[in-house]
Amino acid sequence: MSLSDAKLRAILGKPYQGKPELSDRDGLGVRITPQGTITWQWRFRWQGKPCRLSVGRYPDLKVAEARQLIPEIRNVLSNGTDPRLYWKHRTTQEGMPTLKDICEAFLELRAPGLKPGTVAIYRSAFNAYLFNAFPGKPVERITMSEWIDFFDSIAKTSRVTAGAMLKHVKAICNWAIRRQMISNLDVLQLRVSDVGSPSKVGDRVLTFPECHKILAELDKSRATTTVINSIKACLYSGARISELLKSKRADFDLESMVWTVPAQNSKTNLPVRRPITEDLLAILQQQWSLYQSEWSFPAPNEHRKPLGVASVNKLVREIRARMDIPHWRLHDFRRTLSTRLSEVGVLPHVTEKMLGHVLGGVMAVYNKHDWLDEQRTAYDRWTLLLTPAC
Repeated sequence: MSLSDAKLRAILGKPYQGKPELSDRDGLGVRITPQGTITWQWRFRWQGKPCRLSVGRYPDLKVAEARQLIPEIRNVLSNGTDPRLYWKHRTTQEGMPTLKDICEAFLELRAPGLKPGTVAIYRSAFNAYLFNAFPGKPVERITMSEWIDFFDSIAKTSRVTAGAMLKHVKAICNWAIRRQMISNLDVLQLRVSDVGSPSKVGDRVLTFPECHKILAELDKSRATTTVINSIKACLYSGARISELLKSKRADFDLESMVWTVPAQNSKTNLPVRRPITEDLLAILQQQWSLYQSEWSFPAPNEHRKPLGVASVNKLVREIRARMDIPHWRLHDFRRTLSTRLSEVGVLPHVTEKMLGHVLGGVMAVYNKHDWLDEQRTAYDRWTLLLTPAC
């Protein structure tokens, strides 16, 4: 039976020997002590377990007022937020989340739906800049001038980093607002140009003599074979280094000579199929003969794990320092493959497939063809171009 103010007034502040809990509706009810103290509570299930949330006392909160709270709290639950956490933030300033609180909540609740590499980027940025910013201060109490000072301090070292941190802050704050953890913030009005600079789009395209020099330096290197081979495979295939390092033997079908990058290893969240060229096959066969591992490029000292990108970047820095050519990085290999093959007549849709890109417009929706034969021909052309003239 639903509760009424008249019924609760008759109980309030008097010795009480009835049921300790009385139900109203929609999970709302009251808990009554033997002394007649009445507390509103809402019953719900969180992660499969029965829970209850105290939302106030009677008569501070009348029956109609208590009922009006339930849709708000139920909506929070349906959005995947623990109502107890939300209520604490809503009712006490001490419980209002700090920037670190919402960063941690983001990593806990959002991370399972993201790729490990993306989570690692967020975690690194949070550790370096956000976890220790504005310690103990509720994020809703941070003024615009404080935000600007914060980003300006980062911009003194790097305007690009300041812009990147603003993007991170806006992403997690918008997420927290949608989850009803916080209300709207002034910082969301800022643009990257207000506090820093956008990251630069690379434009470095290697010449073939430069590619030949890089391969020669790799051959002279005394680094671990798997690190050297991963860089060579990156140049020969035009694949992302992450796709290579996460590749397993099972991804390479030597019968059809096709390498399939699983969706979980692809930046586009779609499988990528490429032909296995002779150069790539030679590298893979050497790797498989040297390392008894499911990974094609295992860590040298722990074959049960894939090689880390830090080891690859370390070798890139070492050989780059010995070379008399302009600055380059691994990602430039992809731009070089696309540009140089276009120069010799390879069609754009073929090079896009070689790079693992999603085709634009209507083609992305209706055309699922991978052009493997055309890719194979283009890779043969690429191999010839990478071979130094005798």
